[in-house]
Amino acid sequence: MEKIEERTVFSIPFGELNVFETNVVCHDFPFFFEKPVITLMLSGNKIIRSEEETFEFNERSVFIPPCNKELSIDIHPVFREPTKCLVLNIEQEYIDSVFHEVIDNWHPDWDRTGIMMKENAVKKFVSSDESLWRSLTNLYNRRVDESIYNTSDFLLSLSLKELIYELMKTNAKHILFRSDKTDNGQNRLQEVVHFIRQNYREPITIKKLSALAGMSEANLFKKFKNSYNCTPVEYIIQLRIEHAKQLLISNPEMGIKNICFESGFNTLEYFYRKFTQITGKSPKKFTVN
Repeated sequence: MEKIEERTVFSIPFGELNVFETNVVCHDFPFFFEKPVITLMLSGNKIIRSEEETFEFNERSVFIPPCNKELSIDIHPVFREPTKCLVLNIEQEYIDSVFHEVIDNWHPDWDRTGIMMKENAVKKFVSSDESLWRSLTNLYNRRVDESIYNTSDFLLSLSLKELIYELMKTNAKHILFRSDKTDNGQNRLQEVVHFIRQNYREPITIKKLSALAGMSEANLFKKFKNSYNCTPVEYIIQLRIEHAKQLLISNPEMGIKNICFESGFNTLEYFYRKFTQITGKSPKKFTVN
């Protein structure tokens, strides 16, 4: 059986460059990516097929395929051969770090929110934008050109940063930041919320919650507040106050002191202070009404 593709791999800081050279005519040659990759057609043309559409992937075009979806390639005899396609894998953590660096230090006006929202989801990205393919070509040339083969990792990482920056200005960001890590992070936050709701009347430490979430305490507070508009501690207190309110209404004969401890508070003074702060009434006045 004739080999359809030749693959050459080049390591770079925070990623990997792959060059796929196709030397024969083919039809319905399948390919599949689990995570976002950035591809550039260095030479030649390919027809990309999916269940929904067919389009031509041309020279100097940048294409980010949809994740976890099988596509197929056609290479027709009329196209110039061989075709040469560059595929770049970038570590997700590095993409995230560059994104936050740019937002925090250079473009605070750029939108931090909405990237992960479903209405902004982009299934695939195709562009012939000159700045994109020049950035990607520059990274490729710096790595493989024999005259500068010993290019430092510092210069390669600068080229990679430039490319990520250019991608951030396009809809590609909606694919690049829809990572498994983000999805798993949201799932872990949901696990934390479920644990709190099941155990809010018991002593709960932030150390326990951060271990459950698989993140630092500072990161847990930040992500929790972004998702639920309150900190984990505030969420626990809100649940305890709601429980105390129900007991004050349904079982006032228990007495405020017993209700305080039954709701998960350690001291009567702290219970009074938080109850009044949240409800606008003291427990005693709430019972009277």
